[in-house]
Amino acid sequence: MSSPRRIDLVSPPFAGHLFPALGMLERVISDDRFALTCLTTASGLPAARRAGVTAVELLRGADQAVLDLANQPSRVGSNPLRMLGQFTDQLRLMERLLIELEERWRSLRPDLVIVDFAVPFAGLLARRMGLRWWTSMSAPSAFETDRGPPTYLGGWLPHEHPLFALRDWLGRRFVSTFKRSVAFAFRRALGRLGVPPRVYRADGTEVLYSPERVLMLGMRELEFDRGWPAHVEFLGPVWLDPGIAGCEPEFVPERRHCLISLGTHVPWAKRKAVALFQQVADRMENWTFDFSWGRADSHETHRRGNWREFSFVSYERFMPRYDLVVHHAGIGVSYAAIQAGLPALVWPQDFDQFDHAARLRHHQLAWRCPRTASAIARRFAEWEQPAGASGEYGLSAEKMRSALETFRVGLGRYQPARRMVELLEEL
Repeated sequence: MSSPRRIDLVSPPFAGHLFPALGMLERVISDDRFALTCLTTASGLPAARRAGVTAVELLRGADQAVLDLANQPSRVGSNPLRMLGQFTDQLRLMERLLIELEERWRSLRPDLVIVDFAVPFAGLLARRMGLRWWTSMSAPSAFETDRGPPTYLGGWLPHEHPLFALRDWLGRRFVSTFKRSVAFAFRRALGRLGVPPRVYRADGTEVLYSPERVLMLGMRELEFDRGWPAHVEFLGPVWLDPGIAGCEPEFVPERRHCLISLGTHVPWAKRKAVALFQQVADRMENWTFDFSWGRADSHETHRRGNWREFSFVSYERFMPRYDLVVHHAGIGVSYAAIQAGLPALVWPQDFDQFDHAARLRHHQLAWRCPRTASAIARRFAEWEQPAGASGEYGLSAEKMRSALETFRVGLGRYQPARRMVELLEEL
């Protein structure tokens, strides 16, 4: 009997990155033909081990520094100075990471390395060492293409008018020029990490992502028409809750229930959301509002009338029981809402969430969340009258439910865990 093929998964510990990757590899984990190892930092180890994966710690003692990269004290957005500050902090950690990975791969050479798009330098190292390297992307909008609206510019929507085609071209040029400028400014530091001087290949794709295979953990139908290269494959969305029980919300049959979740990051936005939606709760006495802090390591619960705060609410277990969800347009919660057929108010906060929100609104899967308690209360009242227009592009709750059902059915056509086994069999 031949020895199993060794596969190393390199991922940050963040739930929006690690959990989808583990879900994508769910069938691989239990397949004796493969030996999967998850390489992540300390806070990601419990989830990997609960999923049944051999887990190895990276950057021992630096886990909090890694978490701080995503949990910035204020919104990064498209602010170049804040983006550069975050990038500089990341570079400091990456040098040590590559040393650890190189030591491991010299002694335990894998047949394939799957690298999350947030740590692309690991993929470049694998390529230099002659290892096969695939990129895993839970946020397809982050992949730069040569067509359609660019990302990281506040959530641009597609338009058919020629002037908007010019706008998109100028936007793409701005993004690529910014990336080239950063690469030039940090050329010495990036050179030590193995990044070549040119950040784009001859075919226009970025050198930071695998030229062999990019695994998109999302629906192609949700994305804009952006001219995807042939080596990009949409496996479909993956949501995995590896053994995290979380809190147990109670659902009263005669009441409506709303879940408010801003994911696991942006702590500054969560404080603002609590203050705002407590005012909404005071105006909507026939609703119960559940706020999730996204802390899977805690089971704290606070209640005040029809307002409840939970440390963590499992999307997989409880999303279908809510009537409405308010979220930040994160990939995980967005697809969980689609799967549950749940109308949503999207309130993007940072990173590429504005681009995800644009896609949800474009496909009539969500409304934009108003900024004031009175306006939000009005939106809730409109939702309670399904045929009434919402005031945003004439999108009614009835139309939204129809769009949600179309996408929910589309989800069933994707089998990411099965497809991953097929791809690995081709190695």
